Order: sequence, then structure tokens, then C-alpha cells
Amino acid sequence: MGTLNMLGLAKRVGARFLLTSTSEVYGDPLEHPQKETYWGNVNPIGERSCYDEGKRTAETLAMDYHRGAGVEVNYPIDCMITSFLA
Repeated sequence: MGTLNMLGLAKRVGARFLLTSTSEVYGDPLEHPQKETYWGNVNPIGERSCYDEGKRTAETLAMDYHRGAGVEVNYPIDCMITSFLA
């Protein structure tokens, strides 16, 4: 509900919307490292599926508002903090 409310506000006031998440939303990956075209491996009835599905729903809502309502949605691809900096 929070993402939907914030997208509605961004639409009303003409604000940009920043959506962040981690690769965790794509479940237990079948490939390492994941390419940008990787769709994920989510168990929709797993113990932590509510987190995965909730974040994926937020991504879908953001893109729907971008395409349908013209809300500027930013995914900070170029400033990701990676888990493999070791």
C-alpha cells in the first residue's frame, strides 16, 4: 500500500519516484552473477515469498505508473551496492 500511495502522490504533484531493492527479490538464483535479463527463481509459497512478491509487485506498479501516468520512475542501476565486493 505504501508504494501505491507514494506513486499516487508523485502523480498528483509531478514528483519523481525512486524505487530501490536488492537481488533478493528474485529468489534463489539459478545463475551467478545474474544478468539484467534474468527474471528470477521465486517460490511463491515459500517462507519468505511475501517479501519477494511484495517487492516485485512494487516494481510492477512503478512501471505501470511510469507507462500509464507519466510518473518519472528511477531505478538506481548505476549506483548499486553489490554483495560481491570482497
